[in-house]
Amino acid sequence: MSSTSPPYKRALLHVSLDAFSSFNEYYQELVSLAVGRVSEALTIYVFSPDIQRYKDVPFMCWKEVHDVLSLIYVSATKAAHDNFFPLLDVDVVFEEWCGYPIELSDDEQFEVIFGEREDCYNLQKFNENRKNSNLSELPIQLLTSRSQSDSLTTSHDNTSIAGNSLQSSIMKKTRFNHVAVGGTFDHLHAGHKILLHMSVWITNKRLVCGVTAENMLQNKKYKEFLEPIDTRISKVLKFLRKLRSEAFIQYQVVPIYDIYGPTATDPDIEAIVVSKETMAGANSINEERKKRSFKKLDLAVIEVISSTNPSLGEVELKNLKLSSTYIREYLYKKQTTVKSSTNL
Repeated sequence: MSSTSPPYKRALLHVSLDAFSSFNEYYQELVSLAVGRVSEALTIYVFSPDIQRYKDVPFMCWKEVHDVLSLIYVSATKAAHDNFFPLLDVDVVFEEWCGYPIELSDDEQFEVIFGEREDCYNLQKFNENRKNSNLSELPIQLLTSRSQSDSLTTSHDNTSIAGNSLQSSIMKKTRFNHVAVGGTFDHLHAGHKILLHMSVWITNKRLVCGVTAENMLQNKKYKEFLEPIDTRISKVLKFLRKLRSEAFIQYQVVPIYDIYGPTATDPDIEAIVVSKETMAGANSINEERKKRSFKKLDLAVIEVISSTNPSLGEVELKNLKLSSTYIREYLYKKQTTVKSSTNL
């Protein structure tokens, strides 16, 4: 529990992994330590040889990518909750694959770079790059985990988070040229970000992202705290551009007024990324495409996560998942508390 405000608003944490599967308790603690020092936004910049190794065969490591993203986001989200900053904005970006040097992104307004002692060379290199680009150098803080040093080479125990979530027909595919994904994307959170990251991971040319319009959200709890459609679209587009440069992928982020969106009218779309809870919608989309003589979409399914569990079973989905509803409820209670205090 943190009794004082964190010293930084916005920070960059660099994490170097020997492989996706090497993210373990040691790295979880590094993430937690960084989260505890930031109040607004933390970008976790991940390097691993696996990123380049599998970049042309993304489905061969679908589970591994899903697992490492889930573990990082769960570690960060849990730490943010523990430190009473549940709305902390955490992004996970893959180094090099994103297509730009994030340390030169002045829009991020980083105040500090976090990292581990073994990664000093890369951290100093970031500042050299900034200096060469006429940007001010950033202070470097080395984080020390209490975990034993031998944990650095120990893979995490949870080796089957994503499970068999791909159709066997697409396991050997390279990236799809045209991929679809959809959602409400209200108060963009870790679950959304994993869904979007996995969508970008398998996209070669164009990602079509449908954002649910207000006409479909009338029954949402705490709907007065729903973000406007323009805000949600803007946040999704900004996040996608951060994941991978538009030099590589065209992002088409549009409002949708029914469950189909562009998937019912765009015959070029080849695949759709969904979560377990939206599988029924994906099946309905394929039924609609069949009526129009469009090719059936391949399905790639991700797990739903909570702030404490990287993977949830069917019974847990509704009760424990990290959700926009939780965030809206948090904002409602926060507003109610402020009003009550004002009236005292």
